[in-house]
Amino acid sequence: MKKILHSVLSLSVVCVILTACSNGEYVANPSGAANSGVNPLKPLTSEEFTWSGTGAMEADINGKHFKADTSGWYLDSSGTNVFMGASGSKSIVFALNNVYAVHLYSMSYHILNTQAAYVEHYVDTKAIDTNVVDYYASYLGNSGEVKITENDSAYIRGLFYFQGVTTEGKLVTVSNGVFNIKKPL
Repeated sequence: MKKILHSVLSLSVVCVILTACSNGEYVANPSGAANSGVNPLKPLTSEEFTWSGTGAMEADINGKHFKADTSGWYLDSSGTNVFMGASGSKSIVFALNNVYAVHLYSMSYHILNTQAAYVEHYVDTKAIDTNVVDYYASYLGNSGEVKITENDSAYIRGLFYFQGVTTEGKLVTVSNGVFNIKKPL
């Protein structure tokens, strides 16, 4: 009986000590791109999409503002809305299948029906092939959503955020995203 009481008391003390040592969430790299994104365990509700923009496509890429100079849209043969916004060597591309106005859709790990990518072209003088394209896909990330506010014959409009990951494991956080794409007649 004494041994059982001693074991229970020891276990209780260890639990109290471990609980007291907790300082909140574990963050391996507090300045990393992953920590500036939306918590994947608590995605935004429709009412929490409170940002706005005036361009055809805008977003913050790891905290730096991106505004598209050019944009375009087409409907592919499977009924997928494919559209993009580009500025220089950077672009954001969407492939959204079966999306309707005033709905919220997930864009995260292994979700292929609604996906986005941040694409960056650059020259790497240290590489064998100096033209490098980094493709940060939402379906490899762990957090992302798109809120469609309009999708009719004239426009596709909405708000978005996502974490994009390359096949090499590089991460980008895209936040406060807005698209306002005019469809061709």
